[in-house]
Amino acid sequence: MFINLFDSHLHSDNSFDGTHSITFMCEKAVEKNISGICFTDHCELLDFELDHYEMRITQSCFEANKAKVVFKGRLAVMAGVEMSDVLHDEALTDYMINKFDFDMVMASQHYDSDGTDYYDIDFSKITLEEAYRMLTDYYTYLIRVAKWNKFDTMGHLTYPLRYMVGDNKLPVDMKRYDDMFDEILKTVAENGKAIEINTSGLFGSLGDTLPSIKYVKRFRELGGEYVTIGSDAHRAEHLGRGIETGMQMLLDAGFNYFTFYKARQPIQFRII
Repeated sequence: MFINLFDSHLHSDNSFDGTHSITFMCEKAVEKNISGICFTDHCELLDFELDHYEMRITQSCFEANKAKVVFKGRLAVMAGVEMSDVLHDEALTDYMINKFDFDMVMASQHYDSDGTDYYDIDFSKITLEEAYRMLTDYYTYLIRVAKWNKFDTMGHLTYPLRYMVGDNKLPVDMKRYDDMFDEILKTVAENGKAIEINTSGLFGSLGDTLPSIKYVKRFRELGGEYVTIGSDAHRAEHLGRGIETGMQMLLDAGFNYFTFYKARQPIQFRII
C-alpha cells in the first residue's frame, strides 16, 4: 500500500471520448484518497478544426483551474493536455502550447502514418510484416518528437501494442525496435524530460503497462530521471487504476521518486 497517489493522465467530458465532468472526477478522486490529478484532455492536431480542439481545451483548462480553487487543501488539480501529431503543423502546436498556462504537456501518438488511429485498424486483416512497417513508422516519428522537445512527458510509448498484440495477438517481436527505443529514451533523458507509465493496459487484453517495465528500466540505465504515472481514465470509476502498480514498477526499475508536473516544472515525490 502506497501513499501520495498522483494520477497524471485523465480525460474529462471535454475529450471526445471522455464521460464525466472535471468536477465529478475531482470528487471521485477525493473519495479514493488520491492526492493529485492532472487533466490531459485530447488535442489531436491532425483533426484540430474538425473536432473543435481549441474550444475543448479552453473549456478543459477553465474547469481545471476552477477546480484548483474549489478543491484546494483536499486535492491538487492540474491543467494539462495530451497532444497527438505534434509535428503535423508545428506552428499550430506552438500556438496551442503558448496560448494556455498548462501544468503539463504530454506528447502522445495515436495515428499511423496514413492518419488512421491504431484503435480503428482491423489488425485481424493485417500481416505481421505490415504491422512491423507500422511500428517502424511509429517509432521513427517518436524519435522526431523526442528531438522536438517541447513537451514534458511522452505518453504510452507502446500504444499500438494495445491493439496489435492485446486485441489481435499478433506475435510482434519488439526486440527489432530496441535501437529506436534507445534513441527515444536517451534523447528524452538527456533533455531532462519524462516518460509515462500508462497503467490502462493492465486492465485490457494486453495485460501490461504502456510501456512495459523493460523500457522503464532502460530509461533509468540511460540516465532518465523523470517518470509520470497515469491511469488514462476516461471515466471517473477508472481514475487511479493501477497507480500503485506503476509506483512499484518504478521501485523495481531503480527509481525512488515519481514525477508530477506543476506550471510545467517537474515535482519529485518519494515513493512511500
